[in-house]
Amino acid sequence: MKYYCDGFQIGGNPSDIGGGYSIVDENNKLVECKNIHREHFTNNEAEILGIWGALLLANTGDTISTDSMCCLSWVNKGKSKARPDLKSVLARCKELKEEKQINLMWEAREFNLAGKYNEFERPLL
Repeated sequence: MKYYCDGFQIGGNPSDIGGGYSIVDENNKLVECKNIHREHFTNNEAEILGIWGALLLANTGDTISTDSMCCLSWVNKGKSKARPDLKSVLARCKELKEEKQINLMWEAREFNLAGKYNEFERPLL
C-alpha cells in the first residue's frame, strides 16, 4: 500500500491556533485526519506528525510519500539540528521506518493526494 501524508497549520507559521495532518491511501481514501490545537505549531511539526501517523498505519514494505524534503531528511537521520525539540519523535520515526522496511519517499506537492485533501476538502478547525 502507498500512503500520502501532508501537514497543515491554520494561519501563519508558526500558528497560534494549531494545525494537523492528513493521510490518504493510494485509492484516494482518507485514512486519517488529525487536528492539533497548540500555540506555536509549525508546518514542520505537522509534516513530521503526518509521517509518524503514516508509519504507524503502514505495514512492512509499504511506501509513504511526503512533499517535505526537509522532514524526509530529518526522519532518515532520526534527528534535526534545526529542531531539537522534535528529537524523540524523529528517532521513533526512523526506528519504525527501518523496522517495517518502509520506503519513505519525496514527491512533488502536485502528486500528494493528502495535500490535495488538505487544500480542497479538509474542514476548517
